[in-house]
Order: sequence, then structure tokens, then C-alpha cells
Amino acid sequence: MIRICTPLFFVLTLGFSLTSSYAEPTHSVGLGVHYWRVLDDIEIDNFQESGLSYLAAYRYDGGLLAFQGEVEYFSSDFGVSTESVYSPQFVVILGDGIFAAIGAGILYTDGEFANKPYYLLRAGFNIIHIGPVALEINANYLFTDFSSFSTDDIKSDTITLGAMARLEF
Repeated sequence: MIRICTPLFFVLTLGFSLTSSYAEPTHSVGLGVHYWRVLDDIEIDNFQESGLSYLAAYRYDGGLLAFQGEVEYFSSDFGVSTESVYSPQFVVILGDGIFAAIGAGILYTDGEFANKPYYLLRAGFNIIHIGPVALEINANYLFTDFSSFSTDDIKSDTITLGAMARLEF
């Protein structure tokens, strides 16, 4: 537990000190879409290797460092799931116009969470920032273990390309 809490405390402390010295913090809510694709060919019946997912997000943005909570929704064609899949995730973002991020999430389907979380890397840029509206494009690499919510032993990382519109307040 201490191995997790100590780095998290360091990141949060550093983040709040960076945000307070560079910009007036803003909050935003956003909606987005991801095109996802698993990297390996999976030879299992009814396994979907690509598709679209939808995203809702809240961001606390302090300029160079931002914290974003997201919920991603996958229809019933995600992996081997026959039910809709939800994925709450948390992302720490470094940068403003061009940014990089790290994060973690967990899959939730059919009333149960996956056995273990997944981790993600994100890179992107804000292509439009007019008044309170921002539009971003991003690419994500997810270290995914589909066997954590399936009886099949499926291991394949996932890439996504996404876009999100955010409204700042």
C-alpha cells in the first residue's frame, strides 16, 4: 500500500504546486469518441477486435498539469463481452497545447469489476481552443488483459484514436 501511496502523494503535491504557479485553474466537462483496436489477432469465436467507444470526462486543469476522471462506454461488442462494458479511468496530463498522459482504469460489465486494472499512455494535442470550448485529438496505448473479465486467456494490448470536445467553466 505504501508503494502506491507514496508516488501518488508525490505526483499530487507536485501537480498542485505546478498548477498554482502557472495558470488560473479551470474545470471542464467533455464528451468524446474512441476508435479502438486490439494489437494481436485473437482466434476466439465472437471476439471483436475493433470498434467505437464513447467517453464522458471531468478535468481539473492547472496549465501544465491536469487531472481527468473519465468513464468510457463500450457497447456489447467489446472483446468477448455480451453486455455493455463501462470503464472508469483516471488520467494525469502533462502539457497544454501538446500533451502526454498516464492513467489507469478498470473494466466493469455484468455487475462485476475486472480482476485487475489496466494502464494507459496517452499523447495528443488541442486543435481548437475558442473561448470556453476546446477540441482535442489523442492516441492511447492500453496495457489490456481481456482475461480479467473473461474465462478465456486473452492477452493483447489495445490502441485507440480519439477526439473530445470540452466545455470549460
